[in-house]
Amino acid sequence: MNTSRSTTSHMGWSFDPKSRKSRGLWIDEDGMTPSSSSEVLKPAASLADSFTLRKLKPYDRIAVETLCNESFPIQYPDCWYDEVVSGGLTSTGLFDGENLAAMIVSETKFVTDCNLEDQDIISESNVHVTYILSIAVNKKFRRLGLATRLLNNLMASLIDHPPYTRVVFLHVLSTNSAALSFYKMHGFEFHASLPDYYRIGDQYADGCTYVKYTNGSHAQISFSDVCKTFGSTICMPLKAICKMLSF
Repeated sequence: MNTSRSTTSHMGWSFDPKSRKSRGLWIDEDGMTPSSSSEVLKPAASLADSFTLRKLKPYDRIAVETLCNESFPIQYPDCWYDEVVSGGLTSTGLFDGENLAAMIVSETKFVTDCNLEDQDIISESNVHVTYILSIAVNKKFRRLGLATRLLNNLMASLIDHPPYTRVVFLHVLSTNSAALSFYKMHGFEFHASLPDYYRIGDQYADGCTYVKYTNGSHAQISFSDVCKTFGSTICMPLKAICKMLSF
């Protein structure tokens, strides 16, 4: 159970002014409706490809702040926007002409630099992992495949490229069914529950961690997994013998 609760929080991202290990997840639920529904009804891939993809720059600051204010019900601190547009975080936008249509923010770091609750996502200690903080899609451009294009672009930049990220992970509100469906559709797997992880107004809500292993890595094999495998190995021959004896 998470015991450290930040002073400013939201169902998508919480910020602790004393720490750069701030939490994040996909906040913009409406922008992540799985493409298996509405996106299939349109030539979504061609529409998404028509937007200009580039890194966010300092002169995008106003556009980024406007998009976040429209998408999220809290005010982010100035230092967060500074990191987003100055290169402190890996931030990429999709643009319709000069208009910012969507953005993704992530951070690659050593797993030992992650919050304590995230350090068990991989058994190796001296490896890099990538944390997705947030994705936002402008209401005018939702359900066009923009979130998918941003995620695919991020994954392509991580696969077979230094520092060879071993895990991509994120946190998500456990009741955010649209985001959960989106992650699963893109190969993310449930890793852990995070009770009372988010503060929404006066209430605390559960979150969960989703992971996607990359560059040859894989999930840790737990003791329960070993027991299940051993049990299956023993039980299958016994079932076959019992079936033979029943005739």
